[in-house]
Order: sequence, then structure tokens, then C-alpha cells
Amino acid sequence: MLTCCAQSKSRSVAAFLLISMLFSCILSSTSSEISDYEYQGSDPCEFIDDLSFDSNSANASITWQTDLGPRLPGSNASQNLRTSIIENLSDWTFEESSHQRENFTLTNLVGTFSPLNSTGQNVVFVAHYDSRYMAERDENESMRDKPIDGANDGGSGVAVLIELGKIIPQMNLNHDVTLFFSDAEDQGIPGGGYPLTWSYGAYAWVENLTESYKENISAYIVIDMIGDKYLDFTKVTDTSNQLWETIVPITAALGMMEEETDCNGEYGIEIFNPNRTRGVIDDHVPAHEAGIPAINFIDINYGEDAERWGGYWHTHEDTADKVSAESLGLIGNILEIGLKSSAWTLEPSQVNNVELDNNPTINSDSNLDYSTQKNIEKSRAVGYISIIIVSFILVLILMADISLKL
Repeated sequence: MLTCCAQSKSRSVAAFLLISMLFSCILSSTSSEISDYEYQGSDPCEFIDDLSFDSNSANASITWQTDLGPRLPGSNASQNLRTSIIENLSDWTFEESSHQRENFTLTNLVGTFSPLNSTGQNVVFVAHYDSRYMAERDENESMRDKPIDGANDGGSGVAVLIELGKIIPQMNLNHDVTLFFSDAEDQGIPGGGYPLTWSYGAYAWVENLTESYKENISAYIVIDMIGDKYLDFTKVTDTSNQLWETIVPITAALGMMEEETDCNGEYGIEIFNPNRTRGVIDDHVPAHEAGIPAINFIDINYGEDAERWGGYWHTHEDTADKVSAESLGLIGNILEIGLKSSAWTLEPSQVNNVELDNNPTINSDSNLDYSTQKNIEKSRAVGYISIIIVSFILVLILMADISLKL
């Protein structure tokens, strides 16, 4: 009896070890698929002397936007802003989409630039163009129920995207670029929990994307509240660490990181701190939840010595005079260098390249475009997983057979 039990236990252990090995195969296979592509941009200093982002024009856009009046969803000011964006970026293909939310209709504006030699990858830049419908943090209680100018919170991101849109067609890129002007990001209920009443436009856009479209997005970069004269930003929660890593060499090159040297060999000042992370609910969250690599440039200390979510934020002091052309230019330069250096273009990883070089059959895929390669990899993954599942079933059958014999 003891012998019988010992044999049963031994066989069970063997079967368990075999199952564990199969699960290890699943995990390693999954890990391999994730690491097949990585960001491999060029040295940012190669492009530092050839920047064309116009920070003064971006700053002038702030005043023009605020002169329109509050850009609330469904307002004439909102419509006039969208019309102006389309007219000023004639090289882009634009599409508007309207969505009903709560008691208002929001309208997203999406511009696409797709060069003839595009690989199919898509870098998406996002800025909300709506302004806040109330000033709940204003010192004057009688003014708290009135909409704000939204010069920085709304205007600054739009200004950067417009100027970026003017220069992208001359960059000779080999991938698509999308400018997403989201509506109703800032119409949330103060202190509201879940379900979220913020980022309505971004959620509506992401929810309507096809799987293939989402898979081709190599980077989803949100720009929000970056016009403050006292610019200061960090990483934020619910974002891609791998994508943040591409920002470090660019900001260092521009002298925006303390204890890091710029392209002239001089130490920078602390504008971007990659060692800190702040909690932010913004338009990056819907993308992150959908598995899209996303980051967010946002300065939540609005004003000199302002605390987090303090200063001029959500007050009637969020006016054009608080916004700096220099700050707009720094963010614009980050995005311009990122595009020119291919910082957000995914390439086969170095490890994967070695494996491909040793396998002529697999190496032939390297001449295919990004979308086709991803489809091939998906097919391989399905094949691997199918084999593992079948093996797992056979192990179960084997265990059942052993139990019956015992």
C-alpha cells in the first residue's frame, strides 16, 4: 500500500513538473512576442541645430484661442476652433466625429498625415481643445460657476499640435502621424469618482478603434498644461515605461534634466524628472487601458512655487499671460526631435535580429512592412499556443490514465 502511494505520488509529481514546463513555455513565448519590437531612435544631438518649431507662433495661438471665448462642447467657439485647425493644416486629412455624453454632444477632431512610403506604424499626438466649464478653485466664490479661459489647460496643447502639424509634412517621415484634438476632457465633475466624467472624448475615440488600428499605434503622446512659465513635469501613472525611456535622451539633449549634460556638454536644469511619478487622470488613461503605449506631458504645478493641482489650475487666472513661448517651444522641440530621430518607431529588437539572422526563413520577414510582420508574429503565437494547449490536454489524459490504473 505504501509502495503504491509512493508510485502514485511520484507520477503525480512528474506530471506536475511537465505541466509547469509547459506554462513556462507559454510565458517565455509571450515574453518573446512582447520584446520582438523596441524603440531604437537616433542620437537627438544630430537634430538639435535643425529645429523649426515656431514657439512664438504657438504662443500667439494661445491668445487667439482664448479670444474665441470658452471652448465648451457644442459651442460656436468650439466649432470655430476646429474650422481654423482644418484650414491651417491643409496637408492633413481631417475627420470629425460626434458622440453623445450626459447632457451634451462632444466632437472629436482627428487629423492624419500618411506619407506614400509609410510602414503603417502610427504616432498619435493628443491634446484636448475644450476649456473648463467652471472655476471651482477660484478664490472668488461668485465666479466659480463661470467657464474659464483655459489658456494653459486646453490652449497650450492645441497650440503645440497646430505648430507641429505645420512642419511634419516636411520631415520625410516613413510612418503615419495622427493629431487627435479631443473634446470634453475637462468637463468632469469636481471630486467625482467612478464612473469617470473626465476624458469623454478620448474614451469615445479609443472605444471605436479597430484592433488592427490599435496594434499599429507605436506611441500615443498626450500634451496638456505645458505652457506654464515655470515648466516642470514628471512621469505619470498608467503610462508606458518603455516609451518614457525614449524621452530621457531627448530632454537631456535639450538641457531639461538636472545633472545631465546637453548637446553642448553643459549641465541642464530640472524641468523633467524621470525618477518621479505623479497620479493623473487624463486622456492617456483610455489608451493605456486599451493596451496602447501611452505617455502624458503635463505640468500639474501651474504657477510659480505652486503645489500639485494648485496655482492657477481651474481658476480664472488661467489666462494667456501665464503661458510662456519658451515652455511651448521646449515641448515642441521634444516632439520634433522625437519624430526626426525616429524615437517612437518600433524596430525588431537586437536580440530578435540575432535570432532572425540565424534563421533564413524567418529573416525573410524583415522586408515586410510593420503591419504584415505583426500579423505573421500573431499567427506564430497562435500556432505555439495551440501546440501547448494540445500538449496540456495530453498530460491531463496521461494523469487520468495513471489514476485509473492505480
